[in-house]
Amino acid sequence: MTAPAPEMADDFRAAMRLLAATVNIITAGNGPARRGLTATAVCSMSVTPPSMLVCVNRFGEAHRAITEAGAFCVNILADDQREVALRFAGQTAAGEDKFAPYGWTQLATGAPVLDGAMVNLDCALASVTETESHSIFIGTVQAVRFGPSVQPLLHYNRQFFSLAHQTAL
Repeated sequence: MTAPAPEMADDFRAAMRLLAATVNIITAGNGPARRGLTATAVCSMSVTPPSMLVCVNRFGEAHRAITEAGAFCVNILADDQREVALRFAGQTAAGEDKFAPYGWTQLATGAPVLDGAMVNLDCALASVTETESHSIFIGTVQAVRFGPSVQPLLHYNRQFFSLAHQTAL
């Protein structure tokens, strides 16, 4: 496979900024080995069995944590959790320190579950497909927990948005 021309990579990045998406924190591991990242490359895969698909950079700490733990949690952020998104994007903290100011629990798999998230989807790792830079992790959902908020945090064109004051079309 040949590498795309530099202008194609730039165009692709610009195009992906225009793909609005829900903001998620993907977490894995326990104790000092906990790691996590902010991700929008997340989607439901099937209902039978309940499954989630997440794409994670192969060279990041969270990738290793997911692989070693054999589990991960998709924490769907509420619109008041922008600071969490920034922290797990590595803008204000690194490594296990990202977890410090927030409440965490565990559900079925033992993966870190963010208290106050809109939804937590606790997944056992079912399969991994590797690409050049990322792995596609498919997890079978073992537990679901709903939080108090019903308004998701969205990301579009390098900014965060809320649906709180929007009207349906």
